[in-house]
Amino acid sequence: MNEVEIRKAIIEKILRTKYGQRATFLPEMFIDSFSRRADLVVANGNLAAFEIKSRRDNLDRLSGQIETYRRHFEYATVVCAKNHLAGVEAIVPDDVGIWTVNDKGAITVVRRPRKVETSKVDWLSFLPVDELRQLLRANSLPTSGLRSTLIGRASDLPIKRIRRYAIDYLKRRHLRVQKIIEKRGAQNQLMATSRIEPPTITENPIVPAIPRKKAN
Repeated sequence: MNEVEIRKAIIEKILRTKYGQRATFLPEMFIDSFSRRADLVVANGNLAAFEIKSRRDNLDRLSGQIETYRRHFEYATVVCAKNHLAGVEAIVPDDVGIWTVNDKGAITVVRRPRKVETSKVDWLSFLPVDELRQLLRANSLPTSGLRSTLIGRASDLPIKRIRRYAIDYLKRRHLRVQKIIEKRGAQNQLMATSRIEPPTITENPIVPAIPRKKAN
């Protein structure tokens, strides 16, 4: 199974639990100033990250990935093919969960994750500048200044308040993205079902490529 198939199996397993009934699933989420990408983040009452290691993957980056996840998420779990189990057990700390997945998508829980504490600064790292200002405004605090100033000011708030706002923001962001995807899907379907014939091209015009925006 590849990463996409394993991620689908994880989501289906979580959806069958009480925890998953109101969960928001965030695939391929960049964190830590875009230096890491979590394969799957689950936001409910808590924030949990899942790192996927398929049969074709290696474990070269796993130690660094898990170190970052344990700072930004309350729970971290590695979901790996059975050929990686011994290597994963040797690398990850005891508070990191371990699941195995077979070639048919059946998941076995080897070890459940334990909750770790996340600092105020790490919770605030999820928020863009406009959301930082909104958080400050909601707590009657000044909203001027650079990002570093805003984070310093927001750090004076209780961690429970920061945590609740960050999780709520991630859920709201996901809903906005889903609506955009659904809208584009509807537009594409409308274009696909249109009976208008495309124009006949008699030459080979040179069309400049649109540069892709690079992630920082």
